[in-house]
Amino acid sequence: MIGNDTRTISSAKLGLAALTWAHFLNDGYINYLPAVLPVLLEEFHIPLALVGSLILALQGIGSLLQPLIGWRADRTGGRSFVLVGLGMSALGASLIGLAPGYWPLIGLLTIAGLGSAAFHPQALASARAIIGTREGMTMSFFLIGGELGRGIWPIVAGLLVMWLGLHSLWLFAIPGVLTLLVLARFTPNLPSEPSQAVRSAWEINRGPILALIGFVGLRGMVSYGVVTFVPLLWHAHGGSLIGGASLISVMLVVGILGNFFGGVLADRIGRRPVIVGSSLFSALLLALFLFSQGLWLWVSLAFLGIAVFATAPVTILIGQDLFPKSHSMASGIALGAGNALGAVAIFALGFVADYYGIDASLWWIVGLSLLGLPLALILPEGSGRTSALSGA
Repeated sequence: MIGNDTRTISSAKLGLAALTWAHFLNDGYINYLPAVLPVLLEEFHIPLALVGSLILALQGIGSLLQPLIGWRADRTGGRSFVLVGLGMSALGASLIGLAPGYWPLIGLLTIAGLGSAAFHPQALASARAIIGTREGMTMSFFLIGGELGRGIWPIVAGLLVMWLGLHSLWLFAIPGVLTLLVLARFTPNLPSEPSQAVRSAWEINRGPILALIGFVGLRGMVSYGVVTFVPLLWHAHGGSLIGGASLISVMLVVGILGNFFGGVLADRIGRRPVIVGSSLFSALLLALFLFSQGLWLWVSLAFLGIAVFATAPVTILIGQDLFPKSHSMASGIALGAGNALGAVAIFALGFVADYYGIDASLWWIVGLSLLGLPLALILPEGSGRTSALSGA
């Protein structure tokens, strides 16, 4: 009996590790774009006012459809959305350097975004199903894979483009294809869920659900805004491509601490304090960045990453609790619908950057991010669940 339990726990950890690695690749695919934006804008003769259209194609369209995709994933069950999603992300993101023009580029970015939208809801539901205890820590571990991808890939993409040119980005498809074989072995087959559970949850929790979408939208605005406008601001002041990429990589990699400690703190002190603290410190630290020079630019962005991403595991768990029978769709709402709003905000702020300056768009983000404080009071409070399953 003990042997069977040990094998079950070991298999669960392998499954979580495989999903975390896939998350690393997927989020790397759809987040390295800002690091090579200066080159793309020059290569395709794209004006600054339309920079938001690239982010909207990559992040907005797929994110907007993510709740619907999650709903379909819950109805279907299995693991096909995880596999197809990662495959589409790898395909779209790896071919952008070979695009013959602006509209084919938009098409490839949209394919990558739709792939990510297909991957995330079912992958998040699978992560919670694999190890259903110590939920905050388990979700943090899975999300750390994505944050590592978001943080490391901009540097790798920047170096690759500098050394070999935009066309060399096709090399990124190789690890994605190999990982699909691993996922087919370790990703669990989820059961299908009845559709009426979604309607019931919406009728009961409409206010908190809308507050959750709004809060994640503000978080997406801060995240997308920094990774989009900071490299462009750096480049406008004569900085190098790698220097701009390093700024956002520091924010995203150090932000892993926020992912981990956000989940741990939510398990210990509850979710609302984490959400309130994230809203307040995100605004303060972005303002500090805009006043900083030299090394303090990297320091302020590092702490900003911790503040922004501390709520990622918390909001996903809140969404799944609000839709207890539809975890894939809940993940799509907690991650996708809000991120779509964030991408739309960046599309609008692109015109602000073009007319008033890039730094003006970042100041708008500082002010708007404070709207997360009243939304935090509407979101349901929850304390963590402890378990005897150590090391999960």
